Amino acid sequence: MVPRPPSPAALYIHIPFCHARCGYCDFVTFTGKEDGIPAYVDAVCEEIALHAARPWLGLEPFDTIFFGGGTPSVLEPEHIQTILSTVRERFEVSPEPEITLEANPESVSAEKAAGWKRAGVNRLSLGLQAFDDTLLKAMGRLHTIDGFLKAYDFLRQAGFQNVSFDLIYGFPDQSLDSWQNTVDSALRLKPEHLSLYSLLVEAHTPFALAGVTVDNDLQGAMYEWARKFLEEKGLSQYEISNFARPGYGCRHNMVYWRQQNYLGVGTGAVGCVGDLRWTNQKSLETYQKDLSAGRLPWHSSEHIDSKSRRFERLMLGLRLREGLDWTDERDESWLQVRSELSKKGWLEQVESGRWRVAESLVGMTNQVLLPFL
Repeated sequence: MVPRPPSPAALYIHIPFCHARCGYCDFVTFTGKEDGIPAYVDAVCEEIALHAARPWLGLEPFDTIFFGGGTPSVLEPEHIQTILSTVRERFEVSPEPEITLEANPESVSAEKAAGWKRAGVNRLSLGLQAFDDTLLKAMGRLHTIDGFLKAYDFLRQAGFQNVSFDLIYGFPDQSLDSWQNTVDSALRLKPEHLSLYSLLVEAHTPFALAGVTVDNDLQGAMYEWARKFLEEKGLSQYEISNFARPGYGCRHNMVYWRQQNYLGVGTGAVGCVGDLRWTNQKSLETYQKDLSAGRLPWHSSEHIDSKSRRFERLMLGLRLREGLDWTDERDESWLQVRSELSKKGWLEQVESGRWRVAESLVGMTNQVLLPFL
């Protein structure tokens, strides 16, 4: 029998449409299919309604809603409004939710920015990636620095007071000096939040097919420099890849890292409620066919056993600088490992019962986790 945990605290909505595919992209995205957006919005609303009809989800309020992609900013404000209205009709939403929309600069206009704000979006995640036109072109990005600056200005003029930039480091033609200029130039614009991601060359991506490789040592140097620089400039690191001014950490992503419930809708979206986790169909056609037949568009689902859930809690919790609460841990082998790692200076106690990866080893968190496997 499926357990009846509280309703998810977060809602993720996947928008798979893009005008072009970036060389590093490994997400569920489609190019040249923008004429299917209206039908897709209808399908997403139908999926939301189907979930709401499942009593085991419960009806506790969503505290965060996140439009991810793909490129959600290809949607018009009325599309966002339609989806959010459906969410509010079918589920309870907290009085002051965090509602994030990911955006690429080339698809942001003054009219769209104002429309998204009216629809209820209150946080924008803008894909800058690099402050270098030559590098942006090599990535397959469609915007220039000038285009990014105009998009950012549109967002501020529309009244957005919570804006995050995404940056990627470790490209083959990117020097440490170039990376430092990107971070410094981005910071001068005074965003509330920065996400820094190392370049990963995933199988089957354009970069992988082109034989692109990364310099791990250079990536490590870029990461450690950025950590120190951002801390000095007032952006605190609260998770491995994320930095924010006080009060501007991403509430939605904290749901994942704290292993709380979240509902995922849209092609390829993942949801996890209690010990049940599912992944949606990755094909637009199959996704919409399932919904037309009145069934949830699940490609796969699993019940997470207690051992796996426990390790995932460790893995996710140690990504956070707030640390992981180990007050109730009873596994003697894990306690022994923790004690040994503490003696080696790999783990440090933040407060009673809460532990985190040592400050000097944040960039090596995965290696710290290995002894627990």
